[in-house]
Formats: sequence, C-alpha cells, structure tokens
Amino acid sequence: MLCPYDKKESSLLYKSDDNNSIIDVKCTSEIHNKPTLYKCNSCNLIFSEHHNSEFEKAYSEVEDGKYIEQIPFKKKYFELFFSKIKPFLNTNSKVLEIGSYYGVLGNVIKPYIRNYTGLELSKHAANYSKNKFNLNIVNESLNIFLKKDVSYDVVIMSDVIEHLDDPFKTLDLIQKKLVNNGILIFSTFNMDSIVPRLMKSKYHWIMPMHKFYFSNSTLRYFLKVNSMNLFKIKTDTRLISVEYLLFKFCVLAPKLDFIFKFLLKFNFLKNMTTKINLLDLNIYFAKKSK
Repeated sequence: MLCPYDKKESSLLYKSDDNNSIIDVKCTSEIHNKPTLYKCNSCNLIFSEHHNSEFEKAYSEVEDGKYIEQIPFKKKYFELFFSKIKPFLNTNSKVLEIGSYYGVLGNVIKPYIRNYTGLELSKHAANYSKNKFNLNIVNESLNIFLKKDVSYDVVIMSDVIEHLDDPFKTLDLIQKKLVNNGILIFSTFNMDSIVPRLMKSKYHWIMPMHKFYFSNSTLRYFLKVNSMNLFKIKTDTRLISVEYLLFKFCVLAPKLDFIFKFLLKFNFLKNMTTKINLLDLNIYFAKKSK
C-alpha cells in the first residue's frame, strides 16, 4: 500500500478482523468496526484502508439526533475547550470554524470575537446552527469555500482533521487563508501516546470514518511543510454525560452491554457529567510562518 501523502511504501500496522463494511459518519456513530491501518515507512503517517473513499455526500446527509440530545453536555465541554484557546482570540478576531456541526462551539465563541463563520457539510446541522444559535454557517464543500478570496485571524477544527479526504491539501489552503501570524487551532488524538500504544488495534478512536491518524511528530512535520509552526500543545479533557459514556461502553464492549444497559435505567445518571482525560487527545496550536 502506497502512502497517500508521499506515495512511498507503507507497512501493515493493524489488520481488521471485522467483516462489517458499514461506515457511519455521524459524530455519535454506533458502528465501531475497526478498519485496517497502514503506516508509511517514510513519513510515519498512519492511514486507513478507507482513505480513498468519498465521504462528502454521506456527511451532507447526516442527521445526528443523539448529538442534539447531548448538546447541554457538549456545551460544558466546549466551554472548557474555549478556556484553553481563549488567549489566542480577541474582540478583533475573525474566526472560521471548519466542521462546525451543530454550532455548540460557535455559540460559545461568538460573544468574544468580531466575526464568526462556521463551515459545515451536514445540511441538517447547518440549519440547526442557524436556527438555534443564529450563527453564520456556510453549507459548502471545504475545498470550494477555502478557494474564495477571504482571510481569517484564526481557523479552528475540533476533531475534524482525521476525517478529511485530503488533510495535506486542506492545511495548504488554510495557511493561505490565514493572515500574517494567523493561528490554526485544532484537536485530534495522538497515536504516539500511551493509551493507543497499549490498546493497539482495539484503540477506541480507530473508527471507519477516521481516515488519518497522527502523532505529535507527524503533525509538526505536515504543518511545517505547509508553512505553519506548531508552537503549543495542550491536553484536551472531555466532559460528557454519564449516560453517553455508558452508551459508548455498550458499543465498545457488546458482551458486557447488559451491565451498562442496566445502569442506564437509573434516570439520575442522565444529568451527571464526568471528566475524561486519558492523555491521548490534544489541542494543537500552529502559527502561520512569515
């Protein structure tokens, strides 16, 4: 298998033992079959067997009711996320969020900046964001939008880069849309951290809709190639409802789902929030080179 970035030979990293070919691109997907992963022998990029698949049409048709149910908890998480990125935003900032989904982060950010634009493929999520949060959302392909004559002080991608059809082309387009010393802020998982190294092919973020898997070093390299310098990394603590955590356990450990389903019968759990930080999720800050 050739690396999709530098076309060099790659080695098999994890072989899928799952014959389920269904790919659900919803954020709250209940399908966690593991794709086969490869690792480039040259640049060390890890990529999925599905890296050549076209997901754009599927994303445009997403309607994620479970995510909408979890919005009160998503808001708590994004408030924590915002507290970590706030030092790089101000009342003069013009901000683009790529993959704005149902507008929760945009709604948190909007009062603190001059101008917010969200870019979202899902028609349902884009309309929800406009109607619920009165956000400026563009329902358009990323490659088409980023070729327009427009620039931004800050570009944000929350758990998006691993989904992109061509993250390398996207990074190039982003740096061209950033003003001088503009900043790209994005989150994703670090495949060199302890948890994915221990769990290997069972790592919970290995999913069919995730095409690319990065480490701190590969991200530093790809950003540098695209005239951006990675200057800060912060851990990304998640805040989720206990109900949603149990739901995920049911998906990840189906043989034990009777235990989690029993616990889900207790209504008080629906209003409880828990913090999760396995030190595998990071927020990355990169500045456009002069």
